[in-house]
Amino acid sequence: MADKSVELALREALAAQFPDDDILGEEHADQRGTSGYGWVIDPIDGTRAFICGRPVFGTLIGLVRDGVPLAGFIDMPMLDECYVAVGGAATMNRAPIRTSRVTELSRARIATTSPEALKPDSLDAFNRLSAASATSTYGGDCHNYALLAAGHVDIVLEDGLATHDIMGVVEVIRAAGGIVTDKTGAAVTMQGTDSLLAASTPELHAAALALAGKSG
Repeated sequence: MADKSVELALREALAAQFPDDDILGEEHADQRGTSGYGWVIDPIDGTRAFICGRPVFGTLIGLVRDGVPLAGFIDMPMLDECYVAVGGAATMNRAPIRTSRVTELSRARIATTSPEALKPDSLDAFNRLSAASATSTYGGDCHNYALLAAGHVDIVLEDGLATHDIMGVVEVIRAAGGIVTDKTGAAVTMQGTDSLLAASTPELHAAALALAGKSG
């Protein structure tokens, strides 16, 4: 299958350059190293989009040290967009990118991939955020995070995620000026994080977190 083949090719390339690093992916067994660094791979994020011929699937690679994200990579092959975050800077096709400066929910554009992927409390939170925002949209998969980093989307809320869905996007958002935590506001880690709340500014993230945390 395509996802297995893509991940295998990435694993071989990374292992050749960084033989002492961990390599963790969605499709193959973990490879453990001794360096303290690790590569986390999602070969095809947006599998349903891929099999349905929609162009918003991508490849994610995250670099972590001792479980802490250091660098990120979001490649959207059908869109000819490659987002990279390293050394505290984020680029799209080598051009610098920046999140929007939106600080108010009433001006925000909010995105999530699918209501089916949200747990009941997260769906309630998304609906509250959507009602308070300027506009909302479904679909997008990993492209939502890239669009946030590039200033086109202001809030992304996702749930039911795996580690390989997360580690490639975190530093792209942060390096572009955004804020990303889990849906409760906790720090993103290699263990236990299965949701993301990302926003373009600290003020907007705080407002989104406060509203998302309210009950009914």
